[in-house]
Amino acid sequence: MNRKLRTFASACVLLLFSIPLAHSGGWTDAGGKQLPERENMRSAGNFLVQLSLTVDEAALRKEWAEAAENPKIQVAESVAVGAPITTALVFNGCTPNPAGLCDVFSEFSIVAPDGLRTRLGAGSLWYAAPLTPRFMLGSASVTLMFREKDKGKEFRMIATVEDRVARKVLELSTPLRVE
Repeated sequence: MNRKLRTFASACVLLLFSIPLAHSGGWTDAGGKQLPERENMRSAGNFLVQLSLTVDEAALRKEWAEAAENPKIQVAESVAVGAPITTALVFNGCTPNPAGLCDVFSEFSIVAPDGLRTRLGAGSLWYAAPLTPRFMLGSASVTLMFREKDKGKEFRMIATVEDRVARKVLELSTPLRVE
């Protein structure tokens, strides 16, 4: 093997081994510093998922589709009576199957102020090739509207996300206040 080819092969091997290390540590900030997990940001190895709420799903999806990199998500922690609020799940590090496709699925539920947990629905977040290193915006979501009787109450949105290929399951939650 000539010297240039050997150097190129060594560089490829080094790159191959450095990519998993960059993602295997969970959440990191822009400088690479480890971040603690939060109830709405979970990881299992290199599989990272974040649950957010938005009051304008169409604008979020448009911005995400047009962005050259991961856009900053405008998140909501409260919603007005009668106004819609939608779950948004972004993730990275899904494991592709032998055909090169990730299979990520989510189930959504809500916990009422009295502690009652209600299943809201489920759906496929992603069944396509991964876009790594970019985060992917899941295609499944749930949109809710609240009535006057819910005003002043706090609910908890739950998303149970599964990477079906790697058999990794994460449960995320975020509070939601009705104003």
